[in-house]
Amino acid sequence: MPGGALVDDSRRVLVHLLQGPFLDGRRDGARYAQLLRDRSAIEARLADLFLELIVDDDAQVAFVRQSEDDPDAPKLLRRLTGMNRLDSVLLLVLRQMLLTQSSRGQRTVVSEAEIQQALAAYRRTTSTDEAGFAKEVRASIAKVQRAGLLDEQGDDFEVSPVLRLMIGPDTAREFIALYRQAGVDGLEDPDDADVPGDDAPAGGERAAGDA
Repeated sequence: MPGGALVDDSRRVLVHLLQGPFLDGRRDGARYAQLLRDRSAIEARLADLFLELIVDDDAQVAFVRQSEDDPDAPKLLRRLTGMNRLDSVLLLVLRQMLLTQSSRGQRTVVSEAEIQQALAAYRRTTSTDEAGFAKEVRASIAKVQRAGLLDEQGDDFEVSPVLRLMIGPDTAREFIALYRQAGVDGLEDPDDADVPGDDAPAGGERAAGDA
């Protein structure tokens, strides 16, 4: 083994982080424990790629994002690209649900009906076609699932705690201000404490996209 190389278990952790979207210690305790054991060395390898590691020990989640130290560095991660405005509103609504439930020490599990109801205010500003809008919401749910931020639980969905890290308070406030200007109500100002990586979603890309 070359001098300074990661041990095999840490190399597997590194690859998992790069594949994304995140490492969930609740579901993969062995890999998460290895990350914590060899965190400094893994962070060093990520830094070589202009990436940084974000870890929330309370939620036991970790993910990688582009480092903001060098704005001219090549971008390796683009995980939340392709998100339209409805997708972004969905992410904000899910984030609010996550903060509410996690403050009570509960997992955040929601149904499609609850999501549809939460997005009703946005529909009223963009569409009179209720059935068509419901179809768009289902498409947004599927997109967020593919990003690893919603986990299907029977007829419901569990919101990943990593969403609080990927969209921090500052980014959430910026998006909410834009939607309020467009006449969208019902999105509350985030009141959570600052967490690591609270300036931008993973990959250094904004979640809001074109309409």
